[in-house]
Amino acid sequence: MFVLSKRNIVIPGPRGAEPVRLARDGIANVPDWAAATDYFKALVAEGKIVPTTKKDRDQQEAAEQKTTVRRGSKTTKE
Repeated sequence: MFVLSKRNIVIPGPRGAEPVRLARDGIANVPDWAAATDYFKALVAEGKIVPTTKKDRDQQEAAEQKTTVRRGSKTTKE
């Protein structure tokens, strides 16, 4: 799966496998096992990882999406 990461993220690997490291504002290809994790799905729901394609237009739209930010008891989109 091709994704855009809005934060520096490390997705732990299953049973000793290498973790997936995603750099902030980086575009990467994520293995299927990582995309199937609950952690990955939660990051997508919060907007911290945005699934995209290799097309420039899709990548631009993904970069413009806002992320969910929690500060104390408040949750905002930034």
